Amino acid sequence: MSVFAYPSTVIRDAERPQLVAGVDLMARAARALAQFSAEVLRTRRGQIFGSRVCVLAGPGNNAGDALYAAAALARRGVHITVITLFDRTHTEGLAAARGAGAEVIGFPGSPDFGDPNVEMDLRQPAAVSSSPRAHILRELSRSDLVFDAILGTGGRRGLPEHVASLIRDWRRSGTSTGGRTAPPAVIAVDTPSDLSPDEAGAEDRFHADHTVTFGGLKTELIDPRVTAFTGTVHMVDIGLELDEDQATAEVVDTSDLGADFPRPHAEGHKYSRGVVGVLAGSEEYPGAGVLTTTSAVNCGIGMVRSLGSPMVAELVIGLHAEVVPASGRTDAVLMGPGNPEDEYVRACVDDLVDTDVPVVLDAGALEMVGRAESVKGTWLAERPVVLTPHAGELARLLSRLLGEIITSSRINADPIGWAQRAARLSGCLVVLKGHQTVIACPDGFCVLPEAGPASLATAGSGDVLAGIIGAMVATFHARNRHSTAETPLSERDLAHIVGLGVLVHNAAGRRAVSAGALADAVAEVAGELIHGGSLIE
Repeated sequence: MSVFAYPSTVIRDAERPQLVAGVDLMARAARALAQFSAEVLRTRRGQIFGSRVCVLAGPGNNAGDALYAAAALARRGVHITVITLFDRTHTEGLAAARGAGAEVIGFPGSPDFGDPNVEMDLRQPAAVSSSPRAHILRELSRSDLVFDAILGTGGRRGLPEHVASLIRDWRRSGTSTGGRTAPPAVIAVDTPSDLSPDEAGAEDRFHADHTVTFGGLKTELIDPRVTAFTGTVHMVDIGLELDEDQATAEVVDTSDLGADFPRPHAEGHKYSRGVVGVLAGSEEYPGAGVLTTTSAVNCGIGMVRSLGSPMVAELVIGLHAEVVPASGRTDAVLMGPGNPEDEYVRACVDDLVDTDVPVVLDAGALEMVGRAESVKGTWLAERPVVLTPHAGELARLLSRLLGEIITSSRINADPIGWAQRAARLSGCLVVLKGHQTVIACPDGFCVLPEAGPASLATAGSGDVLAGIIGAMVATFHARNRHSTAETPLSERDLAHIVGLGVLVHNAAGRRAVSAGALADAVAEVAGELIHGGSLIE
């Protein structure tokens, strides 16, 4: 099910009342971390007893989580080595690890560790002794699992040089696997110690296999640019009461389709199931109209109207006799795939004036945004608007809105940031298409659907996605309009709906190798969701 992401400050604020009430949140986190780590060891070695685990411990509470978890693992027969990288670490956690038999190596530092809550300059470690370095590298190379508990959510970007040099040496040493067939698994505790999205210095930090985070999903962990450093993120509920209104993002996956995909009601009819108008395809690119309309039809909507070229409509109706080649009442309109001719675009816009019908703008229709002084005051301002650009199209849109040259490489370097900026400037919901699609609201909130398969990187795939999104928006708008609820769909509701559409596209992509097969596979996916409630993967 969907998971909301929060700034680290929000999660820390939610911890305070629990801590004041005497709840031992660290014990809960450590138990979960120990259990998860035991499963990783069992998977890798077939058993837990006799495994070797290294804890790279910094000065913060995430080191405490790791040290208590290590003590629990030691009691199950795991050999634990703790490497302290600063002049102090979590005192009680270290005592627990030592009490369970852990070996402790200082690098640098002394056995006299101070108060872990005292502020310290992490870039000014004590003088480094060279003597333990070879021992530390040997222990790392012999390990089955390494905890990155160096710096937590309070850490800065970039690692202190003495830590970065240790990681470099370990990576470059010929004994990094210790004679094993594979290097040790790396688990980042709460957050990886350096989450800078920059490529520079990538070899000087850990590329975790897993990140186990506590209390709530941290916003910084969902940035597509840091996936190489987080690995798979696992969120552990430790009993915090988080307010979803304070979330900055929502992560949705296939399980959300089973819960939220729109299914027909017994008392429903074609209009209550939604009507989408599709203005797609042209005499130059008729195939785009076929792909877009086919995917909309196959999404289980009540009715699809073909609003463009009669030639495209003829092709579409030859495949889907139920499509209506005429304008009329709609719950959403999709326009743009295949660059429909201007005369049909103008007619469609004229029909939309003085209505609040949602609009999805794709491909050629994106050119309508940013041509006026602002979206405010134009026909687009009167309704929900969804934009579906890829990186190149978003670069052109932002170049118009900002009056400067924005390149697609800049977009790809920070997809969330640029999607948020485009949404804020345009006042529209922005769907930045890619391997990791980003859906940004004007207020900065984002929805991140799980990444799609590589098979979706094919000509026509975007047309299929546009048809799905248009149909999903129309279906939910119709359902809201026919319901007794007085609250209209919010921007965040709309972003969630679009996220479901991306998930349908992903699921279809796992069954198809071409855009034509992809549009047909949408029917399989929607059929399973409507009749079975879940997908057969």
